[in-house]
Amino acid sequence: MKKVERQMMIKQIILNNDIATQEELLTQLQNKGVKATQATISRDIKELNLIKTNSSDGGVKYTIYQNHHMSPEDKLNSTIRSVVTAYNCVQFMNIIVTLPGNAHVIGALIDDIEFPEIVGTVAGNDTIILISNTNEEAQKVYTYFESVMADTN
Repeated sequence: MKKVERQMMIKQIILNNDIATQEELLTQLQNKGVKATQATISRDIKELNLIKTNSSDGGVKYTIYQNHHMSPEDKLNSTIRSVVTAYNCVQFMNIIVTLPGNAHVIGALIDDIEFPEIVGTVAGNDTIILISNTNEEAQKVYTYFESVMADTN
């Protein structure tokens, strides 16, 4: 199956089902006769801009991120408001906690914008570390997150 066809099928699955994990998505694809690896599905998720949001039953599910017409800064701010659950500044680093499966989204958006106060990003499943050169630069990043999150109220 071609990549475009597989990704269209992934979109259909995500729109019609509450899919919380890559394994669930892979199982759904296999049930439809699609053979793919976890690494392929992971790349598809990134390319399709899938993020995890809260589901109606209190869990999480993949959703297609629709804000392609926004500037990179607006995309970052919108994503921060949607998926960040906590943030903290520790010396020259900021620790950002997201809904599961979304840390890489924040990291990629920050990397695209190239904040001068951030020299490196390390993203896991639900936590991202933003590294600055100095405590003062890290505090500026923290203040940025604080102001974006204040807009959610």
